Amino acid sequence: MDLFFVEHDIIIPIFKGILDFSISNFSLSIVGLSLSMVLIFYFCLMKSKTIPHVFQNIIESIYEVVTQSLKSYLGKKGEKYVPFLFSLMLFIMAGNLGNLIPGVFACTSQLIVTLTLAMMVFILVCAVGIIEHKSKFVNIFIPSKIPTILKPFLFVLEVFSFSMRPISLALRLSINMIAGHIMLHVIASFAKDLGHFKVFAILITSVLSVFEIGIAALQAYVFAVLSSIYIADIMKQH
Repeated sequence: MDLFFVEHDIIIPIFKGILDFSISNFSLSIVGLSLSMVLIFYFCLMKSKTIPHVFQNIIESIYEVVTQSLKSYLGKKGEKYVPFLFSLMLFIMAGNLGNLIPGVFACTSQLIVTLTLAMMVFILVCAVGIIEHKSKFVNIFIPSKIPTILKPFLFVLEVFSFSMRPISLALRLSINMIAGHIMLHVIASFAKDLGHFKVFAILITSVLSVFEIGIAALQAYVFAVLSSIYIADIMKQH
């Protein structure tokens, strides 16, 4: 459970005045997991063939399924945002799966990391809204066909609801990662006190570990899908 504390170990201290550029297990985990995902895709697709081999087929299938799903939400006009969302999904997936590796800092269980990713999406959504609708962007905060006297109240309410999107995105990912690992920790900690029955606890922990791998991939996909829905909504001015 030590992986879920915000404190992290500094491996190479680098300080420039008040600035801290130290290399820690946190930064190494993020860089290492990102590079590992890039290398996996590179080596699987390095010698692509017309008739794909097993690894090429797996990677291409994942890409096809995810991108088609994102395009169905974004539409023809929003296809240009698919590469960003797919890359974001891969980064989150790498972080989620890395959480299951002993000694790797649990990046995506930290709210500061998930909130940073969510803010990237939020900034993109705002930029898309301004580019697509110019000054009419504010109209999304004023529901149509309502009494004038209610417009100021509803405007504040809509702005608050809109600004909560990155927080809900960040919390959904972080809490799901923490909950799964807490369950694994609790069951594993019981194993040493169960005597002859510890084999059942170990078996359950193993099954839950496999289940967590699925959850790690699913949560990354959900993050990308929700992000695409937010972008699609702002383009359609819903």
